[in-house]
Amino acid sequence: MTKSTVKSRQFRIDSMISNFFILLLIPLVALFGFKYFAYQAPPEVNFDILGDEHMMNEMLKFRNNTAGDHSYEWNFGDSTEFSQEKSPIHIFSKHGDYTVTLTVDDQYKFHELVHVEQMKEEKPMVVIPRIAGPKKMYVGASAFFTCSTKGGTSWAWRLNGYSKIYSKKKSIKLTFSKAGYKTISLEVDGNSEFTVKKKIYVGIKPSQKHKISSPNNSKTQEKEEYIPETPEEYTVFKNIEKENITGNEELLLSDDELTEMFKKIAKKTGNKKKFLKYFHDNNKYLMVKCNGDLISFEKLIKDVEGENIVIKEFSTETRNGAKIINVTIRYKKKRKLKIDLL
Repeated sequence: MTKSTVKSRQFRIDSMISNFFILLLIPLVALFGFKYFAYQAPPEVNFDILGDEHMMNEMLKFRNNTAGDHSYEWNFGDSTEFSQEKSPIHIFSKHGDYTVTLTVDDQYKFHELVHVEQMKEEKPMVVIPRIAGPKKMYVGASAFFTCSTKGGTSWAWRLNGYSKIYSKKKSIKLTFSKAGYKTISLEVDGNSEFTVKKKIYVGIKPSQKHKISSPNNSKTQEKEEYIPETPEEYTVFKNIEKENITGNEELLLSDDELTEMFKKIAKKTGNKKKFLKYFHDNNKYLMVKCNGDLISFEKLIKDVEGENIVIKEFSTETRNGAKIINVTIRYKKKRKLKIDLL
């Protein structure tokens, strides 16, 4: 029996073809790996607006909550210029609803509807009049009297208790033909509750006394009564004084007094609780614009306490002299000197 001399066929891949596929596969794997490791999920874009009430013509602080380092563009929806700051401050000049859009890296956007309220109607300021003028004048001579209090749109002058208005101007010129005590009254903006009165004495010049006949002129000597320079007491002043006594005295602090309190806090000798209570009781939504940034008073104290600072500005802005709506502080920290001990 003879053996078969035919060899079985074997499938073999040519080396050139295998090398071609290997060279093609390497860059594809590298490209896939680069894209896999370089891929980053889109950022989670959102922001908050500090405070519960958003009023027109007041500063609003937008807090950007987007994590990471990105480029930003803010569109406030009120036709103003866009802002590229991370967390900007913006003021809406009119009330209404605005759609604020934050765009991150020119592609990721977040929208928020902001309702801006109109400023509440402020009660007209009550002008408490003061009369400026002499307390003594002479018969036939003229004297000027004016309302020395700022403000007011209308004035009503009356003489000697008469109901008829003598003049409606802010200043008047008076000339009396008879001697004696005269009373002038002033009412501003029709507020009769704060009508003020001033008593003046009209005398006779020594050079004119001989022209006026009087049966007892040579025997009696005219006695002049002391007349105070300030107006007489208002009927409602007692109630106002009681309110001032029982009210919050801290509302009367000036910017200079607040500056001194702030300096003492920086030196760790001031009363932090009193400082915070003053602003929080006055306006619970109030924040301070410190060196161009809007921050809380707690953060402000934490930043300056124990530091050697120079205060360049400490100013407050009030509405109707009662409620603080803006606080601006600018300060600079002094460099601490280092002394090397030999």
